[in-house]
This record gives sequence, structure tokens and C-alpha cells, in this order.
Amino acid sequence: MTLYSATYENLAKIDLQVRTAAIEAGLSDDDAYSVELAVDEACTNIIDHSYGGEGLGEIDCVCQTLADGLKIIIYDTGCFFNPEEIQPPDVHQPLNKRPEGGLGLFFMHSLMDEVVFDPCKGNGTSLTMIKRKSLSKRG
Repeated sequence: MTLYSATYENLAKIDLQVRTAAIEAGLSDDDAYSVELAVDEACTNIIDHSYGGEGLGEIDCVCQTLADGLKIIIYDTGCFFNPEEIQPPDVHQPLNKRPEGGLGLFFMHSLMDEVVFDPCKGNGTSLTMIKRKSLSKRG
């Protein structure tokens, strides 16, 4: 487990941690980049929405190598996030007609193989994301 202050500056450190773990888990460069993007989006949402601003909490990031990929678990102690409360974006609608924001969950689900939100004891959210190795990388 690696604990970070919930600041935008620390996103680069979190990105490096998960990218390194993804490469060590045998993910392709493209899949490692997908993991990095999904985690960056999740952590940005934690800062903006769970804590309501920078430096108001912490983010725990755990990376676990799986036989077929990588599991990332991100914990925060801010407001619980219930993904069921978010309307899926209409990605076919022109950009100028879409409401601002709301694409984070869409990107996480598009980039990762599994995305699960659970409430933490007390406050906060536990987000588990799994990225499996591409078929060409499995041995």
C-alpha cells in the first residue's frame, strides 16, 4: 500500500507506481498506458469530488500482480461514490450538446476489464480495477 496526499502533483507519482506495476505484471505498453489513464481519472475524481479539493485527504493505492494481469485498489476516506447515481454519457451526441464532465466512469470502464466501487468502513470508497493481459501477451 502506498499512501499519497490527494493533490494533483501526486498524480504523476501514482501514475508511475501503476505503470511500473503494469509492466512488471507483463502488460503490454498499450495496456499499461490504459491502466495509467484509468487510475489518473479515478484519482482526479477522488480529489475533485470525494474530497472537494486538493490536499483535503489521502489516496491509498495498492497494486497486485495477478497470473493474468494486474489489480489496482484505490482507497479514499472522502464521500462515498455510488456509480449508480451517474447517468451514462451519450457519447454519440455532438460535443457541443453534451453536459460538461461525466466521462470519467465511461473511460474507466472502457480502459479496464473490471471496475468495482465499494463503500469503505466509516467513510470513503474502495475502487478495484483489473486489467488483464492482452491475448498476445499471455503465456
